[in-house]
Formats: sequence, C-alpha cells, structure tokens
Amino acid sequence: MAKKKAHGGKRKGSGRKMAYPDEGRTVPVAAGVPSELVARLDAWAKENECNRSQAITEAIRGLLDRKQ
Repeated sequence: MAKKKAHGGKRKGSGRKMAYPDEGRTVPVAAGVPSELVARLDAWAKENECNRSQAITEAIRGLLDRKQ
C-alpha cells in the first residue's frame, strides 16, 4: 500500500494573484492590429512601466469608459 503524502495540495492564498480581482479572470483575445499601433502601444507600456497585456486592458477600459 502506498504511503499518503503529507504535503502539497492547494492552500488558501497560494498561487498567482489576479491582476484585476474585481473583474474576474483574464481571457486570451487574439486580434489583428497594425504594426504601427503595436509600436505605439509598446512605447506607452514602457513609459507606464507595464506589459503589453496590461496596456491593452487599460486601452479597452478607457474606450469603454468614454462610451458610457
């Protein structure tokens, strides 16, 4: 009979923290974007010390907030 392991498993508070906990989990989205816009987005992300995914999220959030 195999001995049961006494460690491991899911623990409360473990794992990567969610970037936007109020908005739920992130979902991968594929979109074709002109290379000039990607370059501008990357420059903005670098200036604001965030990655491309965070920059895209902020851009979408800003667009939707303006439309409301």
